[in-house]
Amino acid sequence: MEFKSLTNIESSFRRIRMMLLSFVCCCTLATGYALWSSYRFAERQREKIYVLDGGKSLMLALSQNLSQNRPAEAREHVRRFHELFFGLSPQKDAIEHSINRALQLADKSAYHYYVDFAEKGYYNRLISGNINQVLQVDSVVCDFSGYPYKR
Repeated sequence: MEFKSLTNIESSFRRIRMMLLSFVCCCTLATGYALWSSYRFAERQREKIYVLDGGKSLMLALSQNLSQNRPAEAREHVRRFHELFFGLSPQKDAIEHSINRALQLADKSAYHYYVDFAEKGYYNRLISGNINQVLQVDSVVCDFSGYPYKR
């Protein structure tokens, strides 16, 4: 006499193990595909850069090589520093904010210029005279022949 209930239990366990193994394989494949596609998407996004057109509109540009964009980035960096450092309004808070933003774009030498101007009372004269100083950069020339870049 054969126990059918035991063979049914054993075959049920075998069937459950096969289903579990196939489910784990499907999950592994889905996870692998998700990782592969996310890395591929991230690589494609790294090839894109966004450019401000005169500080007004955002344009999409594609980059093949990082060194191609370096001159434009350096010129814009220098131009922005000079606008922030020398374009001042007659309010103390606005001057401090503008100078702090400019000093984040420069090295220690810009800080020394700031200290010299402050010691000579340049900023106090701007405030007391209610002078609004505006700087408009017309051109920036940088030397890219050696690193660090010279302006």
